[in-house]
Amino acid sequence: MTNTLANFSNFFETTLDGAVGASDTQLDLSAAPTNDGSSATSAPFYLVINPDSTTKREVILVTASSGTNMQTVTRDVEGRHSPNPTHDDGATVRMAVVAEMFEDLHDRINDVALTGDVTGTLTNSTSAIATTIGASAVQVGNIDFLVDEDDMSTNSAVKVPTQQSVKAYVDSGATTMTNKILKDYAETDQDVTSSSGVITIDLANGNTGSITLGENITDLDFNNVPAAGLATFTLIVTQDGTGSRTMAINQCNVNGAGHQTGLTAGGAGLTLSTAAASVDIVTFLFKDAGNKPYIFSQLAFA
Repeated sequence: MTNTLANFSNFFETTLDGAVGASDTQLDLSAAPTNDGSSATSAPFYLVINPDSTTKREVILVTASSGTNMQTVTRDVEGRHSPNPTHDDGATVRMAVVAEMFEDLHDRINDVALTGDVTGTLTNSTSAIATTIGASAVQVGNIDFLVDEDDMSTNSAVKVPTQQSVKAYVDSGATTMTNKILKDYAETDQDVTSSSGVITIDLANGNTGSITLGENITDLDFNNVPAAGLATFTLIVTQDGTGSRTMAINQCNVNGAGHQTGLTAGGAGLTLSTAAASVDIVTFLFKDAGNKPYIFSQLAFA
């Protein structure tokens, strides 16, 4: 059958007002279908013509009606007759419970039509509901198990955070880890470059990086250094094919606070390896974003 919500009225019975031919798809009744004797029963609904006749009883589906006129009728929905039977004027017409009503109910369960902004289908093969929910159909505040909270302050063990809350919490960088063991992790290796003797390093992109020097470095600028606590940036420095490139540390600028000279052990400064393709590792340590980074170097890796 079809996904049809068929209406029904208990005990309704009337007669045909005029004969019905085999090809007729409209018919008239002596009384309009009602559910309490006065309130009309609207289409669609099923009727049985000649219900007490074993040879002429016919189940029809009325999909449009006006008063006593059944305007659109599907004949012999059971497929019992061929061709459709004829019926005499005055033949009994009864609104009875028929098998087609239950078949329609099963089809409605298998093809769920949820109202409002939600629609879905329950398929026969998978018995799974696939739903599409409009963007404004569900308000987070009306769902008890969801929480929209950027700082996760309630620390609930029974609520699920929204995607926006999780992103905001992670992006805030406010997570403090205590007594945690990190295993099998990797840090982002920034591809650091220089321009006109200036290296600019953004700690928001990671705390390690690599550069092949193609010029002498006269200025080291560091951005997004945390304002509180200790932070480091480790730079792997490789000389190009020419070698003897230098890196001055007297123009270190942290978070735009102005140029200062970086601090080295014993004030010895920083002297890089000079051989072509030689590799040095230089680590910059910042305390509370102070504009004089502590500089540690390990030279001439081979």
